[in-house]
Amino acid sequence: MTTTPPPPPPPPADPTDTGPLTPTDHRALAFLGHVNGSLRQCLCTLARHGVALRRDTPERARLLLDTVRPWPLYKGGQFLFDLMEWEDLMVDGDPPPVMPTERIVAACTLPVQLIAAATQEAPGVTKLVPGQRTTAALDLPLRLLATTARSTLLGAAQDLTDLLGPSTTPDDDAGYATDPEPVTDDTVTELPPLEAGFYLYEDIVLGALSVLGPLLADHAPTDPAPSA
Repeated sequence: MTTTPPPPPPPPADPTDTGPLTPTDHRALAFLGHVNGSLRQCLCTLARHGVALRRDTPERARLLLDTVRPWPLYKGGQFLFDLMEWEDLMVDGDPPPVMPTERIVAACTLPVQLIAAATQEAPGVTKLVPGQRTTAALDLPLRLLATTARSTLLGAAQDLTDLLGPSTTPDDDAGYATDPEPVTDDTVTELPPLEAGFYLYEDIVLGALSVLGPLLADHAPTDPAPSA
């Protein structure tokens, strides 16, 4: 009786073989992974600022939350936080390093400026004049364009100032100063650890109000209406 010889072993895997994914796929996933990591770092940093605010000034934290809880923006954020399972993203793995506050503020400056321009009350038209409807229709896009141009010029001026000013220690791969100037009103020098659980979303909101508070205050109406 003859036996069938075993099949030959498979050839060694080619280390350059990337499988069905193309090099572009890998680069695209690398970029999305970077975005995902930056989002996790930002959320965790804001939450730690919120923990510090809730522990150090509980009365201020309570008043801030009581003010924003009825607003649709707060409720929509809670819905997205739960729907996208951001808590799992934040607590999965080792805690990320703290994101510098000026980096968070810089990322939010343009969106805040656009929202401020979009919600600014347009000047009223006292009488019917030719072309007023076209002017009104173009008013918002023109204001958004002006806001974008202004922020671009300010950013270019700041970049030029940074280039001509004293050099900072080039150890930060992201291109940010290693010892940023404090942006918030908080005097916390070392943030407490992240606290997962019931207060996590509230801590993110408190942290956002703390870190972005000066930026939001700069765009407040000159004569704000009293809160309802």
